[in-house]
Amino acid sequence: MSLKKKLIPALVAGVLATAATGASAVPFTGVYVFGDSLSDAGTYRPGLSVALGSAAAAAALGRFTTNPGPVWAELIATTYGGNGAPSNAGGGNYAQGGMRVALPSPASLVGPGGAQRPVSTQITEFLTPRNGAADPNALYAVWVGANDLFSNLGLFQAGAIDQATLQSNVLAAANAEIAQIARLRAAGARYILVFNIPDVGATPQFAGPLASSVTALSVGYNVTLFTGLQATGTKVIPVDAFALLTDVRANASAFGFTNTTTPACLPAGSSSLTCSAANIPAGAATSYLFADGVHPTSGSHKIVADFVTSLIEGPNAYSTMAETPLAMRAAHIRTLEEGLQQGKAAPLGKITAFAAAEGSKSDISRNALSPQTDTKNKAVTVGVSMRASEDATVGLAIGTVKGESRLGGAGQFDVKENTLSAFASGRWGGFYGSLTASIADLKFDNVRRNIQLGPVSRTATSNTKGANSSASFMAGYDFALGGLSIGPFLSHTAQSVDVNGFSEANAGSASLKIMDQRRDSQVTGIGVRASLPLGAFTPFVRVAMEKENRNDERFVSANPLSVTSGNTYDIPAYRADSKWVTGAIGVRGRLAERIGLSVVYTSVSSKQSVKQDGVTASVSVDF
Repeated sequence: MSLKKKLIPALVAGVLATAATGASAVPFTGVYVFGDSLSDAGTYRPGLSVALGSAAAAAALGRFTTNPGPVWAELIATTYGGNGAPSNAGGGNYAQGGMRVALPSPASLVGPGGAQRPVSTQITEFLTPRNGAADPNALYAVWVGANDLFSNLGLFQAGAIDQATLQSNVLAAANAEIAQIARLRAAGARYILVFNIPDVGATPQFAGPLASSVTALSVGYNVTLFTGLQATGTKVIPVDAFALLTDVRANASAFGFTNTTTPACLPAGSSSLTCSAANIPAGAATSYLFADGVHPTSGSHKIVADFVTSLIEGPNAYSTMAETPLAMRAAHIRTLEEGLQQGKAAPLGKITAFAAAEGSKSDISRNALSPQTDTKNKAVTVGVSMRASEDATVGLAIGTVKGESRLGGAGQFDVKENTLSAFASGRWGGFYGSLTASIADLKFDNVRRNIQLGPVSRTATSNTKGANSSASFMAGYDFALGGLSIGPFLSHTAQSVDVNGFSEANAGSASLKIMDQRRDSQVTGIGVRASLPLGAFTPFVRVAMEKENRNDERFVSANPLSVTSGNTYDIPAYRADSKWVTGAIGVRGRLAERIGLSVVYTSVSSKQSVKQDGVTASVSVDF
């Protein structure tokens, strides 16, 4: 078969790309690619240099696309800090045009000066100098299988095998790919992009009476691949290239394609391996879907790269949905604190009604594990307390906190929690302590994820619910130095946030299903507080060094909705700094005998990539 047959162009479709947010939010320590011509970044360039008699001429060729490319794998390597050059030029791209999963390829599929390097050999070449170990923090990709389909189609057309053997050989290749992916997993790889075969029957090479049969073979390979990975518990990031090509072809004009049926490279029938701008119509690199009979143009590769990026960045962006309620609960607890303090000043046996409100913001700068996330919180709490004895105060409160989170260009979500809280405090001489318990339901609305696929912008929409529960205590000792009260304290807050899973809509083949999230937090603080009565009002200050004790690595699990076999994958979630300083300064006192008032400013500092502050005000009435 001709070299151009060797790989399925369907790569071409792009979907699920990430929001246009610039550099990646998810860090990887490298990018390594295995496969065939759909990922080949220039393996045959040395052979072309000899054939053309010019290294300079060969330098601009050697990719199976509208050269000089780049192909999707090079774009992903740039995004995630890898070396996108071919492995025979010192890079991390081991893919070679014409290669099969584990068997030798027909000579017609091997380019100039090329060796037989099926994916099984490519993975061995990668693992051997690394003593069989794959870096668990690197990104890997496997895109193969089309040449196994082409090779067996050739045998079938030549009468060497029957239809049943054709089908069984293609499915055997899918099972062989599962085995190679399992090798990478066993070696330690955690993040493996696995592409299925696009609709080969929809490519120019197979247009005509064979199209439906070739499409059926593609479907059979894909079903075997993803169901087999799922059945064996082999976790991968499934890249549904079949759905992508279908999506792009159905919306060709939106993607900027004016031609989806004929190759851009001239003359007709030539291979894209040696195709350059001189061999294509003006603008064809972005207006044609296919470079040759089965390979995508560089414009199509950009869509694929965007698609892959979105698979990675999307779940990570959603990870902040489980982080925002932590700051929301802190705002609610601060309103409770003011109500409690006002109740402690009431006459013995009296009931105090209070209302408190806070406006605060919590901004997470774009960093290695998060998009820019700016959240504005508005908390309102009403409650009652009673000074049960000379030393004890108890109370109940209900509250609402509304948060608006904007994820830079990546998307947004709004969240509301309705909270029920109980609290109590006691004092024994200079010793004091307080305890608060809160439960709340969460409602996430206006959840949006912005997806850029080449020239196409899409917005995935969704809504979901969740829960937020917490318990906190503070204990300390106040020394009396004249009118000044000062002393150390210890605090601890335990909190659990649950975000229910949800499915995106309105993003076509880019839509994801996000699984349930859980964020557990255990924050311990040690600090000092001081206050000084000045007439009817008492200014106070409080500073604490706080530490998150549950800052373990967390993941968000997702599944492309188009992958019905249910293959879920895990992407690292946002991970906040584990140590910071919280300071508060305020004043509380009595406007009249039965009316209390307080105003407090709180700020979080020394927390990497995070800025938080807010103002709390309360009013109380004794009955």
